[in-house]
Amino acid sequence: MKKALVVAIVATATLSVLAITRAGSEARAASDVVRVSLGDTVRVDEAPVGCRVTRLSRYGNRVFLDCRRGGRLAGSYGTYFGEKEVLVVRFVGPRKAKTVLHARHEGEVARCR
Repeated sequence: MKKALVVAIVATATLSVLAITRAGSEARAASDVVRVSLGDTVRVDEAPVGCRVTRLSRYGNRVFLDCRRGGRLAGSYGTYFGEKEVLVVRFVGPRKAKTVLHARHEGEVARCR
């Protein structure tokens, strides 16, 4: 069951990013690519989901796309998509998160406990 939960979380996160990209593309019909820079925020119409471009000091200050729901975070999940890895986190407080899945693109996956 835990494996199914992790798969569901990753699938939901992936669909969220696709929805964000699609919404941005429709808003900018003149361009097929939506480019965001460090500090930029993207929000989805009609859904309390958003992403921002940030750096994670714990990962060598590399740039990640941080996606999560709006509102109260405690008990919810978020995703961090980076050039080298993907993280799924569970928020245990208003500003604190625990990594529940760490995967490298084209590499290994580690479910964290």
